[in-house]
Amino acid sequence: MKTLDLKKEFKSLYQPSAKKVEIVQVPLLQFAMIDGAIEKGSEPGKSPLFAEATQAIYSMAYTLKFMLKKRKTDPIDYPVMALEGLWWVEDGFFDIT
Repeated sequence: MKTLDLKKEFKSLYQPSAKKVEIVQVPLLQFAMIDGAIEKGSEPGKSPLFAEATQAIYSMAYTLKFMLKKRKTDPIDYPVMALEGLWWVEDGFFDIT
């Protein structure tokens, strides 16, 4: 069984140097993503919609992982990567409280 470890393969992206700032070239990769907005006045840890979306994306990620691991030809095992996020505010003002 082939084992794939993207954290090792792309070490410069997932474990950058703490001593210097570097420009990195990120290759084209495929991602599963959630696109949306958290309810006004809420935050990720308290948002029911965020919790539901996070549960759905991890369910999909682990289903895919085990489907690939159990296939008869060319099985692949890999760790499910950690959740990453892109956050922004429309008006330029951020206050999580």
